[in-house]
Amino acid sequence: MVGTTRAVVYYRRAHKYLAARDYDRAIAYYDTTIAEFSRPLASEVFIDRGEAYFFKGMYERAVADFDTALTILGEDARALADRGTAYRRLRQCERAIPDYAAALALSPKLTWARYGRAQAWQAVDSLERAIADLDTVLIQWKERPDIARERERLVARLRR
Repeated sequence: MVGTTRAVVYYRRAHKYLAARDYDRAIAYYDTTIAEFSRPLASEVFIDRGEAYFFKGMYERAVADFDTALTILGEDARALADRGTAYRRLRQCERAIPDYAAALALSPKLTWARYGRAQAWQAVDSLERAIADLDTVLIQWKERPDIARERERLVARLRR
C-alpha cells in the first residue's frame, strides 16, 4: 500500500509539472511513478508521459508510451488521437489517419482529432477528405477564421 500511495504522490507531481510545461521534471516523475507501481495507474501514466515526450519533440518515445497505454487499455480515444498526432509530426500520415479514425469512432466529438486527421489527409493529398473533416470542425469550432481560410485554400487547390 505504501508503494501505491507513493506512486500516486509522484503521479500528481508529474501531472503538475506537465501542466506547467516543465516536461523534463514531468517525465522524471512519471518514470518514478512507473517504477514505484507494480501495475501502472491504468494507462494514464503512459498517456501523460507520452504527452510530455511529445511536447519535448521526442515523438518516437511518445508513440512508444501511447502504444503501452493502448496495450493496457485496448482502446482509448485520447491515446489513439495523441498517437495519431505524434505520427503526423513524424510525417507518417498513413499511420496517423487510422489512429484518428479509431479515436473518432470512440469519441466523435473529439474535434482536435478531426482537425489533426484533416491535416493528415492534406499531407497525403486527399483534399476532398480533408475538406470534409474541416467542414465538421468548423461546425464545432465556429470562431476559427484560420480554419475557414485553410478550408478555402484547400478548395482553391482542389479546383486547379
